[in-house]
Amino acid sequence: MPEVKQLADLIGDSPGIEAIRERVARLLQRQGDLRRLPPVLIEGETGTGKGLLARMIHKAGPRADGPFVDVNCAAIPETLLEAEMFGFERGAFTDARRAKPGLFQAANRGTIFLDEVGLLSEPLQAKLLKVLEERSVRRLGATRDEHVDVWILTATNEDLKSAIQRRRFREDLYHRLAVLSLTLPPLRQRAGDVLTLAEHFLSRACVDYGMPAKTLAADARAALLAYAWPGNVRELGNLMERVALLSSESDVTAEALGLTSVAPSNATATPPCARSPMRSATTRSSRSPAPTSAPPVRRLASTASSRRPPADRPPRPASTEDQQDRSAIQQRAVGRCPAVWSASPQLSPFH
Repeated sequence: MPEVKQLADLIGDSPGIEAIRERVARLLQRQGDLRRLPPVLIEGETGTGKGLLARMIHKAGPRADGPFVDVNCAAIPETLLEAEMFGFERGAFTDARRAKPGLFQAANRGTIFLDEVGLLSEPLQAKLLKVLEERSVRRLGATRDEHVDVWILTATNEDLKSAIQRRRFREDLYHRLAVLSLTLPPLRQRAGDVLTLAEHFLSRACVDYGMPAKTLAADARAALLAYAWPGNVRELGNLMERVALLSSESDVTAEALGLTSVAPSNATATPPCARSPMRSATTRSSRSPAPTSAPPVRRLASTASSRRPPADRPPRPASTEDQQDRSAIQQRAVGRCPAVWSASPQLSPFH
């Protein structure tokens, strides 16, 4: 099968990259027999090159002369995304003084690339499904649909199948988007492509910044192969660009790279339940003494209800001692301020 020239920028000879080249070449070879181009879903981790692959497919496809509209669904606020994608009519909302076409209309007879499509809200997912099925859009405030002829490419770094199970993504929309699905492998699974990509990025950075050409030393190559690359190809490109700017030697060493070892992502600590039960029991017994039984708590037989007198019982008459105490308190109060008590006898608490 002849190689598509526009996919030459997809550097690498690993099995995953070769499989992507083969599937895209097979699709583009049949472009003359297809009345419409199927949607393409590009999956992969952050930094694997999904946007680069989408542009390669556009340049190699039949819409190369048409517009390529790149839409980052995560960068546009949700309240504005619908108006940006589908357009709006004059007076559709506040400050809509004139009609404006959307990004789908701008990509007519070309390609539209929806990056981070897994972050679309449920209403926008329903509208996107209608565009895929009917190939038409309706602006905000409009009463009729507009026909659009676009090739829809989408990308996501999420697991859409898991999102479907969690009811965060429509299953019918997934099947419409994933007519042709391409999965970019992470860089840690492309060990044979790491050095090729590193040399490519290093030489390109030296040319872009007008720096002398640099090469990778043996220890630098070993360090690149041993690194896990959590940021994938984007991290490798940024590292080579930094080395081209900061390294003063023509041979880049491992020290100049400054890579630190990263633990494998699948390495997990031993769960507590997997430890030896005999050892755990012995450790617990040696650390803390055996608990002793606490003495039983005595419950009071009398309760608040038992101490409360019955409602029909008459109040107990005041004793002679109580009357004498009240009289003494009243005499002391009158002695302190006799004018007040004589003028206002109702102020006395004993009346």
